[in-house]
Amino acid sequence: MKCVGGAVLNEGGSTRMGRDKGSMMLGGTRVLERILSRLGEWTPVLVVNQKETHPVYPTVKEQFDQAGPLGGIHAVLNHAEKEWTAVTACDTPFLSAEVYDHLLKYTDPQTDAVIPVYNGRRHPLSGLYNKRCVHTLGTFVQNGGRKVDDFLEKVRTKEVHEFSSISSEVLDKHFFNMNTPEDYVKAEKWLKKDEGLETNPRQQ
Repeated sequence: MKCVGGAVLNEGGSTRMGRDKGSMMLGGTRVLERILSRLGEWTPVLVVNQKETHPVYPTVKEQFDQAGPLGGIHAVLNHAEKEWTAVTACDTPFLSAEVYDHLLKYTDPQTDAVIPVYNGRRHPLSGLYNKRCVHTLGTFVQNGGRKVDDFLEKVRTKEVHEFSSISSEVLDKHFFNMNTPEDYVKAEKWLKKDEGLETNPRQQ
């Protein structure tokens, strides 16, 4: 059994998109369901949602109001049954378990969070978090902390910069965030291209 569970933070204002990103359709499937399916094939998954309960996946609610992503991460760690939790958000339709498997190689008893850095950018909402840091996170949020990067300075964080074993195409898609209408168009084009390759194997 893996020492890691999964969690999808299905929260956020979606102000740049103008509508709820998780409920948007992509390839005939809602984005949230696509993410849950991809992550759920790899490990048991929780959903963080304040407003509604998912009909299939266990759903947890945040303890803190207006705490941003940290509120969701805290809720997940507070309910986590596994030592580690792989976190993602509701705007990552092309996430890859291959990336999380790679990050797992960097976990150890002296580390609280494993955070990928790709193309010079830190991706805390594609990281691994150890259950042991839930109390530190709770105190941080109670004291007004809201920035994920600031919290990561309070715990033993390990950054991962090396992904040479994974193709750049997989990495580009995994770390893609569908935040704007333009991003949505890009996601649709990617998906159509992938479907075309599947139906025309000679092109692969």
